[in-house]
Amino acid sequence: MTIDPETLERAAALARLGNVPASAGGLDQDMAGLLRAIENLSEADLSGVEPLYSPMMEAAGPRPDEPGPGAEPDELLNQAPARAGRFFVVPKII
Repeated sequence: MTIDPETLERAAALARLGNVPASAGGLDQDMAGLLRAIENLSEADLSGVEPLYSPMMEAAGPRPDEPGPGAEPDELLNQAPARAGRFFVVPKII
């Protein structure tokens, strides 16, 4: 399969490769090879092949939301680089 210059330039634009000249050092041949490989895959008979993974086959649902043990506020605040009373001190953004 040969790739015409318009198709090559359009594919390069879609891939955001910038301005690619039509004779871009064998890029047209590489792209033709990729298209041949995709054509070979599309001809394969996959009627009896199960998909390897599907999120719809997932049996486990969300776990119940139950409270667990937590850390004490003073324990967490002692690890902060700066604090003011019961609050963390963070740099001003605006």
